[in-house]
Parts: sequence; C-alpha cells; structure tokens
Amino acid sequence: MDVTFPKPDVAPDLTRGLDGLTSEEIRASRQGWWDESFTQFLLRWIPAETHRLIDVGCGLATAAHALLPCLGSATYLGIDADENRLREADKLLAGTAYAKRVELQRGRAEQLPCSECAADLVLSSMTLQHVTDVQAVLSEIKRVLCPGGRFVAVEPDNLANLFYFDGSLQEVNAAFRDLFAAQRQARRPADTAIGPAVPRALEKAGFRVIDCRPYAVGRVSRVSASEFFERARRVAAIVIASANLPPDNSVLQECLAAVNRAVAAVGPDTVGYGCQLVPVFVSVAEKNP
Repeated sequence: MDVTFPKPDVAPDLTRGLDGLTSEEIRASRQGWWDESFTQFLLRWIPAETHRLIDVGCGLATAAHALLPCLGSATYLGIDADENRLREADKLLAGTAYAKRVELQRGRAEQLPCSECAADLVLSSMTLQHVTDVQAVLSEIKRVLCPGGRFVAVEPDNLANLFYFDGSLQEVNAAFRDLFAAQRQARRPADTAIGPAVPRALEKAGFRVIDCRPYAVGRVSRVSASEFFERARRVAAIVIASANLPPDNSVLQECLAAVNRAVAAVGPDTVGYGCQLVPVFVSVAEKNP
C-alpha cells in the first residue's frame, strides 16, 4: 500500500522547517513519492526480525506508517528537532493499528536522546542533507546502535533535479540546476546534494558499508501545462525559502522566466505527461560487532 496519512481535524501548521517545507507540504511531498515500491525497496535492507527502530529526523513519521505494518514485532522511536512536526505526527498516528508501538521524542540528530545500544536499526530519510556536521550525527547513530546493528540512510542529490513535460525541458532544467546550486551554497556546510557522498562519510565514521543504491523519486502524471508548471514555481519558491534568499534573487527570477517561456511554448491548456525526478541514494551500513 502507498503511504497515506489521515486528514487531521485541525488546521495545518504553516511554519516552515529546516527543509523549507510546511507540515502540509511535507505530507504532500511524501505521499507524492513514498509508495509501495519504495517501501519494498527499503525493506530489502531491513531485517524482518527488527525489534527496535529509531528514525532520526522523523518529520511526520512517514516511515512508521510505511514500515510498521511490515515489521510486526518492531517498536519505533521517531526523533525530530521540530516540535510542531512531532505534534502533527502524533495526531496522524492516533488510531492506527501500530500506534502503541510508536514513541516520539524531541531531539537533535547531533545529540540523540537515547542510551547506547538502544536500537538494532536506525533510519534517516532526507535528514543528513540538513545537518552541518555529518560526522557528529553518524557518531551518534553509531553510539545508539547495538553491535552489528544496521543504519539505512536515504539522501538526495538535489543538483540532479529534472523536470519533464512530454519530453525533456532543457532550459527549465538548466535554470533549476543553477537555483539548486545557489541553495546548496547558501546552506553550507549542510549539503543538499549529499546523497552520493554518504558511503564515504560512513566509512570515515567507522561503519562497514554494505550497499548503496540510487533510486529515482518521482511520479509521472497526466496534467495540464499550467498546473504542472505552477508546481515547478512552487518548488522554486520552497528552494528560495529554505536558503533564506530574497524573492528578487536573480537566479530565481531567471528560473521563473524559463518556466514562463516553457508554458508559452507548449500552451497553458495543453494536457501532457509531467514529472519531477530526483535521484536519492539509499546507503546501508553496519556497526562492527
């Protein structure tokens, strides 16, 4: 089954987190790409006998909804620095069959609120790209893993974002690459393109790397050009917000201009097949016994 969240009974939180997303946007984003195929892709590296799972940077606890139905004996501890997201996550978990197996705690990835050897599996999804000291986080993850425990990291290369509408959009993609490069520079020492660099970082931290696989995140949908390119504009706005760059930034303005030219070229009422594709890298490592 795809990851589906029940609709909360309260107005969504509009505060933007470290990733530049509101709770509503992160919910829509996860539902847009975390489907049954991705769950099965992850499960090949998650032992069925997993008992204690810690999710670092859990956000809305997407992983709990996806994985716990398949891990009948596992408990889940979700840790996030954003208290608002933890409250949203708690509401979304209420009434699920696995709610009693879930605990949520506020904490930072650099100083996890867990004892040593607290988990046999640690997961982080789209988290390392936002931290300023990856080695400190990996050291903490190694501390809370039991000997032989496994760490699964899901991280993107945002420089490789690609947009398609009935084919490739070269000008739009070139403009977005410049925009994502500006975001990456503004957010350093965090790295929004960390995905392919994670295995080397894991080795440096003393983990034994088991595997690293790229996975294409994206879903093709039949949509009008005006709707598709409006989504692209929203992506651009989120990128700028997450980098704390001004809305009159020249790179953003060129990106929006490229989008407008693309709309004019295909016609706003044209219905076609559109997709935003982002490569993510699933890195798997173990703590030495």
